[in-house]
Amino acid sequence: MIRFTALAAACALAGAALAEPATLSECDGFTASARNLMMPPSESIRQFANGAVRLYWLDTVEPACCSSHLMVIQPAPNDPYEMCTLVSASENLGFGGMDLSGAAANYEPTVGLTVSIPVNVWEGDGPDPATLYVVINQGAGTVETEVVQ
Repeated sequence: MIRFTALAAACALAGAALAEPATLSECDGFTASARNLMMPPSESIRQFANGAVRLYWLDTVEPACCSSHLMVIQPAPNDPYEMCTLVSASENLGFGGMDLSGAAANYEPTVGLTVSIPVNVWEGDGPDPATLYVVINQGAGTVETEVVQ
């Protein structure tokens, strides 16, 4: 997360961008339901790390401004099951859309898998483009995020 904080600080000093973490939660309840998988699956599911890490674009339809969420599935370290993390723009709202098919990934052994995803964030009067950075460290079993506008 240090490199995202440095990126955010550099962008803020330049006046070019604002950065803040997205909200992470358990995959419980309506938002994390399979019924919210965006269609078609070819645009709403991405696999990384030989299929061990999977990302799903979920859309709850309402509220219309902010209904897109990201589900992250990864192996649980030292356990035979998988972990699930739900990524939202804030505690009660998702993103104003996302382009999971346009996601780009980079792997660094000391950091983990970093995936950048184009998203829209709601700024009161409409959606603004941003990038959601998701860092998945399978060894530690962690997910960290940063949204950069």
